[in-house]
Amino acid sequence: MKTLKSLILTLFVLGFVFAGNVETFAISKVEGEKTKVYYFHNTRRCPTCMAIEKETKKVLKEKPFSEELENGELVFKSYNAENAANKKLTEELGVTGSALIVVKGEEKIDLTSKGFMYGLGQPEKLRQALRDALGE
Repeated sequence: MKTLKSLILTLFVLGFVFAGNVETFAISKVEGEKTKVYYFHNTRRCPTCMAIEKETKKVLKEKPFSEELENGELVFKSYNAENAANKKLTEELGVTGSALIVVKGEEKIDLTSKGFMYGLGQPEKLRQALRDALGE
């Protein structure tokens, strides 16, 4: 009987390991209607990619977004788009590389092009675009 329990537990654990990224599944299924800000990057990151993430974090430290993050109404996650563990989420969102995506319910707002246009040279424009997407 003890061996059967051990076998079942082992199969259960292996099922999670081979099923992909458990964290991605949890984000998609548990957060429901929360507003989600996803920043995807590649393993090798250019200065613009790093600036997009930096400016996104600046906006999320402002009120009311900082409060929404704290109480769980807003979620920010950064992912390596090249990591196989994130494949399900990248496919779900149609991401193939660096991307800044805001998801509000069924609405997906892609701020990637604005991120690359403004991230380094005009960061305030990127921050304002993100504020607008979040509904400030």
